[in-house]
Amino acid sequence: MPILSAIGNILIFLLVLSIVIVLHELGHFYFARKAGILCHEFAFGMGPRLWSKKVGETTYSIRAIPFGGFVAMAGEEVESSLIRKGDKVRLHLDNDGFVDKIIVDVSHPNYLDCPVEVVEIIDLLGKDNSPLYINHFPVRRNAYYVFLKKELQIAPYERNFNSKTKMQRFLTTVAGPMMNVILAFVVLLFSALVYGVANFDSTVLGAVSENLPVSEYLLPGDKVIEINGVEVHGWSSNNTSISTIQTELAKPSSDGYIFTILRTGEVLSVGPIYKTYTFYGLGFSSSPGETELIIRQPVYQAMLGVLLPGDKIISINGETFDTWAELVVFANAYTSGSSKEEPAVIVVERSGVQLDPIEFTAYGVGVLPAIGVPSLVTSAIGIGPSNKFSIVGSLGEAGTQMVAYSTTIFSTLRQLFVKSQVQVDDLGGFIAIFQATSQAANQGLRTLLNWVALLSVNLAILNLLPIPALDGGRIAFIGYEAVTGKKPNQRFENFLHMIVFFLLIGLMLFVTYNDILRLFGLK
Repeated sequence: MPILSAIGNILIFLLVLSIVIVLHELGHFYFARKAGILCHEFAFGMGPRLWSKKVGETTYSIRAIPFGGFVAMAGEEVESSLIRKGDKVRLHLDNDGFVDKIIVDVSHPNYLDCPVEVVEIIDLLGKDNSPLYINHFPVRRNAYYVFLKKELQIAPYERNFNSKTKMQRFLTTVAGPMMNVILAFVVLLFSALVYGVANFDSTVLGAVSENLPVSEYLLPGDKVIEINGVEVHGWSSNNTSISTIQTELAKPSSDGYIFTILRTGEVLSVGPIYKTYTFYGLGFSSSPGETELIIRQPVYQAMLGVLLPGDKIISINGETFDTWAELVVFANAYTSGSSKEEPAVIVVERSGVQLDPIEFTAYGVGVLPAIGVPSLVTSAIGIGPSNKFSIVGSLGEAGTQMVAYSTTIFSTLRQLFVKSQVQVDDLGGFIAIFQATSQAANQGLRTLLNWVALLSVNLAILNLLPIPALDGGRIAFIGYEAVTGKKPNQRFENFLHMIVFFLLIGLMLFVTYNDILRLFGLK
């Protein structure tokens, strides 16, 4: 069974990655073809080819590393031509005397009957539609270079990416990230339409956390009538004079919350139910209840083994607390800075024995958004509103989630360039993406859809950063040309893209290495 589960997770991971990457590349491919740019290859993945098939001018391929992809467009090469004066080639002529194949590897066994030519004069660009030629031989504009193991169509100037207008080049470049943005919005909208949006006018429960004690008292479908004796009208309301589930749960209650509910026609009183606090800044969550400060579980991987479920908090930085509410005040005050570099000290009691003080670094409000955490401390009982179908509401929810997902990567990038807990070592590669995809899939289709949207929109934003080798880098060069009226040196631009590309590959290998260390518990 675990093997079948692993295989299923791998298939889901490959499907998710394929959709996100292929749609990105399809955006580039569509606008490139529309602009008349010659596309040599449309590839999913990186590394050596596993499969390829040529259709028309383009070779479609699947490569060994299922991470990334590309559309190889004419004009992105460092060299505009693969042969120069002084090179030896063989020329294959068609029935009209035009060169239709340029045999670069003169030892190619299929073309030994073609005479060897030393290139003396050559023009395979043909600007302004001027004729192409090698020596005194005219060359077809769709002729091919022939190597021992492959063929590559030549690219006259008018089929070259760099020959196109600024707008054509911009659209071709930006189309990839925009396809990811569209995919993310469509997925979020589909999810909202299928599963519905929160019905804040109803008191019927839609979700009850199975992992919290609330599941012992409440069930999905229960209609909440009162909380601690106060009648509630809806989940939330803009009218502050109306009592709702949200307003009543916002009131502190050391004795917990007593719910009066309607279940299958019967009125019941259940509870007390206590809030669970998650201290994202301090790295642990609370066990529901106000009598003792018992840790429910650590929040972060780094805290595993340091704090254990069941540990009782004695003090933090020498301060003691009688209730979770007092610790909430302390946590919000202590970790409210942009980052906190001095260690915090926690003393806990484990199995009746008080341990030595444990040092750890608290997370601040400047760090938490980078790891997708909304605030320093959150509190929840573990219930959610029921859903309803709403086209307008679904559009609004999809848009709101898009904005939230779009800001995550900026927070992460900001933290990489300031002194904080988020370092390059913390970045994850495709192994981390596989683990996150598996976790999302195990939590249900809606969670998986949200993860696909998050992955897609962040891929779009990452690609739009003005870094050479990324789409944003190419857009930056187009912007430079639009402002100055001058094209940047093409050899320099392509060379810069190539160098940064290899640096990014190195970064990918580095984060993958860290993924492997984390996978085996070595980091």
